[in-house]
Amino acid sequence: MKTLWAVLLLAACGLAVAGSDGKLRVLEQSRPVAHHLLYLPNGKYLKLATLGNAPLAADLIYLWSIQFYGDYQAEDRYKYVEHIYGNVVTELDPHYFDPYWIGALILSVETHDLEKALALLDKGFANNPDRWIYPYLAGWECSYAKQYDRAVSYFRQAAAVPGAPPDVARLVAGMYQKQGASQMALQEWARLARETKDANVRRIAENRSRAIKTDIDVATLRAAVERYRAARGIRPRGLAQLVAEGFLASIPTTPDGEEYHYDPATGEVSAGPARVITN
Repeated sequence: MKTLWAVLLLAACGLAVAGSDGKLRVLEQSRPVAHHLLYLPNGKYLKLATLGNAPLAADLIYLWSIQFYGDYQAEDRYKYVEHIYGNVVTELDPHYFDPYWIGALILSVETHDLEKALALLDKGFANNPDRWIYPYLAGWECSYAKQYDRAVSYFRQAAAVPGAPPDVARLVAGMYQKQGASQMALQEWARLARETKDANVRRIAENRSRAIKTDIDVATLRAAVERYRAARGIRPRGLAQLVAEGFLASIPTTPDGEEYHYDPATGEVSAGPARVITN
């Protein structure tokens, strides 16, 4: 019975709006098409009128919004996206999964408002802390915007949620790599290799750790060789000479414990000749 009354009430509201539409048509000609959305009550107050059927009202408004925002002929349709999804639908039903990410997608892609998109995803996660997908999506939004520090924070949140896929934790190290923070990326991959219980993730983390360590070591040695050449006018005869003459504290070794290859004729440093794999 409550559901019936709620539906009738919502239908009556719709008829009232339709009836007043004709009277206001002249005034509306000078306003944006979407201006009437501003007057849709906040979900906190609208909830009182649903007689305990707030999720039903949230469903109806959400389904209507999908149709409305899909109409590319509607002028100024994106002006009140934040109000519809942030103040109405998700206030009527804080645990309604789709409106948070759909609203954030519209805000990010259509209105190019990253901050409002993130605010909606933040609200979704605050109301549903078991949903790792909200900070996960927020992390990607920050990555697309090249705000890698914020992406790291969001991916950490997502990875910390029980039940989050193990691959989510890899994105933290990936964001450090994208911003060029190789040491931080190395630390993250190494930590993940130690702590993960997923064999596939451990293998990937170990391989990435080896590759990043090699890149860091080679870059360090090349820079030391260049400093030596700039100071002495010649290249060092060997890498050990860099330590002997104070250009480097110590000579790193490869992840396998071997020496890096150095060519004094060219000054090139590498992890050594490629290995030949035989069956």
